[in-house]
Amino acid sequence: MNATANTTANTNANRTANRTANRTANRTANRTANRTANRTANRTAKTSAIRTPLRKTAPLPRYATRILGAALAAAAYLACLPWDLRNRAETPGALNETSPVTTTGITLLAVSLVALAAYFGIRDRAAWTLLVVAAPPSTLLYVSFDTHPTQDAQVWPLAWAAFTLLFGVGTLVTAVVARRVTRAAD
Repeated sequence: MNATANTTANTNANRTANRTANRTANRTANRTANRTANRTANRTAKTSAIRTPLRKTAPLPRYATRILGAALAAAAYLACLPWDLRNRAETPGALNETSPVTTTGITLLAVSLVALAAYFGIRDRAAWTLLVVAAPPSTLLYVSFDTHPTQDAQVWPLAWAAFTLLFGVGTLVTAVVARRVTRAAD
């Protein structure tokens, strides 16, 4: 009987030890899984807050984001292009004229407007993207042309219309492509 009692006691002790070890292992695995899930959820929540469509957000953050985007587009224009866009003589009395606009300025403006158009194309409707990204530079260009009259023929309305069209088409194309790429990635 002692042998049977010892075997039963050993079996019960092994079961208890196994249960305790399994519980500890399960608790540790669950804690690790929960921590990982919480970290992933927090990262996803932060990322999804940036990618949530603006029409689904509250009005104050929605319009604040749009105003900030318009301000960034206007600031990019003001930082990258000179205010007076008229051609200037290379030297006093020379017949050759040079433009104050640089290739670097145009490139930086294009990159910043494309980035803004992609961001708002993902988050907002096309009409709002057009108003937020293309309208501020176009308005500033109009004001610049209008406040600096030239001595020659007034061709600035044609130039303004061409650049406004360029800003608008570039913004819409970038917005549509960004939205399609994002939907394909999701």
